Amino acid sequence: MPSCWSCWRPWNGDPVHKDNPDGAVRAHAFGRVGLMTYLILEDQRRVDVLIVQWVG
Repeated sequence: MPSCWSCWRPWNGDPVHKDNPDGAVRAHAFGRVGLMTYLILEDQRRVDVLIVQWVG
């Protein structure tokens, strides 16, 4: 994970569905403590966070 959010790139996340690697629904892991699932809306230059899960 980058050290700052301004360096974060949404398309670097893992696709939620492996059979659709170019899909707009992505997931980004925070080490072993969390997972964020989000939707990339390219035409609106927007990212919607769908769910954030924390462990522990």
